[in-house]
Amino acid sequence: MRVLLLHPEDSAVVGPWTEQRWDLVVDLGFAGSCTYEEWTKKLGSRVITIHQFAGQSESFRWVKQVLQCGRGRLVDRIGLDWWEILGSQSFQDLQALYLVHQLRREMAGDQAELAASRRDRLIRIIEQVFGRPVRCFRGEDRGAVRRMRRMFRSARNLRPSQVVEITFDKWDAGYRMRRHAARQSRANLVDSVVLLPSAYSNVTRCVLAYAGQLQQRKFLLATTRRSAVSSRLPENVATASLAAYGVPVRSIRAEAEELTKACQAFCRAMEAEVAEFQQAAGAGIWDYLPGQLRIGLLLRDAWKCLLDTEPITGVLCGDDLNYHTRLPLILARRRGLNAIYCSHGALDGGFLFKTPIAESHLVKGRMEREYLQRASNLGSDRISVAAPGRPASTPVDRRNGALVFFSQPYEVGGGRADAIYQEAIPRLYSVAQQAERKLVIKLHPFESLRARKALVKAILPESAGRAVDVLSDVPPEEVISRAWCGVTVDSSIAVECALRRVPCFLCGWLDFGGMGYLQEFARFGAGLVLDAPADIERIPRMAAEYRPDLTTMQSLWQEADTALLDEVIFGTSPVRLPHPCAS
Repeated sequence: MRVLLLHPEDSAVVGPWTEQRWDLVVDLGFAGSCTYEEWTKKLGSRVITIHQFAGQSESFRWVKQVLQCGRGRLVDRIGLDWWEILGSQSFQDLQALYLVHQLRREMAGDQAELAASRRDRLIRIIEQVFGRPVRCFRGEDRGAVRRMRRMFRSARNLRPSQVVEITFDKWDAGYRMRRHAARQSRANLVDSVVLLPSAYSNVTRCVLAYAGQLQQRKFLLATTRRSAVSSRLPENVATASLAAYGVPVRSIRAEAEELTKACQAFCRAMEAEVAEFQQAAGAGIWDYLPGQLRIGLLLRDAWKCLLDTEPITGVLCGDDLNYHTRLPLILARRRGLNAIYCSHGALDGGFLFKTPIAESHLVKGRMEREYLQRASNLGSDRISVAAPGRPASTPVDRRNGALVFFSQPYEVGGGRADAIYQEAIPRLYSVAQQAERKLVIKLHPFESLRARKALVKAILPESAGRAVDVLSDVPPEEVISRAWCGVTVDSSIAVECALRRVPCFLCGWLDFGGMGYLQEFARFGAGLVLDAPADIERIPRMAAEYRPDLTTMQSLWQEADTALLDEVIFGTSPVRLPHPCAS
């Protein structure tokens, strides 16, 4: 059996591999059914995606089991477990390890001849699991010149401000340089506040919505990067950059060396005990740990400095998977401060594999509460249904609205954006034209406007012109307010559409995320599932038949009782024990 492993940046029908015959082609990325049907016809070979083995939550629950083996074994001088903090950063690589195991099981251990279009980390994972080398048509893109070329290609698609931010994120992650320029911009507060840590605009929007509900209370928004800063701060929210509280490298140098040696010993022990850990190590999945430990200690001490110098009584965190904002939540829990978590999205699949840190969790409705309990096994006493403010439920005048495709950064999870757009956008354009409506493509903050515009131009006729808009940096609520209907895969935007009584259609044939979001949205009425690209043609009829349901809206969004919200965020619990991961 001859198997071709296809890199997400390569095409099955273009490249030297097309000159050979394959029994099976395994796409290491993912696209839709139309793409694989076309490739199957052209190649005469069965084509599948490795992501079809992700299931609804099974892959990430397996990731949790692997991570659990190392918890409590890599602890710093103040008791923080750095495996718990940093291990989950590799959740996508660990999911890939799970997918490769499932692929091997699908092949029934067959001693197939394996070849790959190019070498990368996933191929190294495959070699570890299958126990033999993979022949590659192209080498791994590791050379300095190649890296520079790729960097410049990427930079061309970014705004100057994005390039600057990415540069600082990469070369000054611990604020070694930025701390000098920012030191004079500390908040220097007098009155007690709850800390709102944020690294992204979506997180900022979420935590500020909660702060806006408690105008009589005060908050401090502390951002780890420029894109998290908001130009619309409620009057009761002060702001500061974490860089202003940065510490000199020399202050953590000795502990960093000590922890790095402990990390090396930890990895050796784990490789000897856990086969999956050894496979991950062989593939280089843990190579990031030493460098991130040093950065992590600098971030830890920056947050400690902020907590020591500002009158913080609690932390409300909107993203505890990103360790930059998970750290203050852990430190708050250890200090006996209120530690509260609120997901900035409709659902948080990270709880399928991460350890809950917060003492209290705010959810927006019954859908999120039930998902959180299934994913994390949290007790109901730690969860409060309290959405931030009134939902934007004013009905939208859809008569002249646009057909809006809410795009996502598919490449982050291995998606083939060009193939996904090719399957969806021409069909959506056709439907919009028939309905005499504009097609709007709303981009996620992580997507490049320039790259997406070029892609749309390449797949639509020149006559499309003003009938299509590609939007970035426009608030989603503004786009929804002018929508006839929305289309997405599994984005939280489905919930926002439902709350505005706008029908949202979910591209079920592209559901490879493995966290079960799409099914949950459909189960609670937040979206209507399209099973195949051809179903896009049914949108006009389904949109005409759509009737908003009050019960659905109540299950998605239940406005917080102000007294309850004040108690959760500012109240004092009689007993607070240190969290196990931080002891």
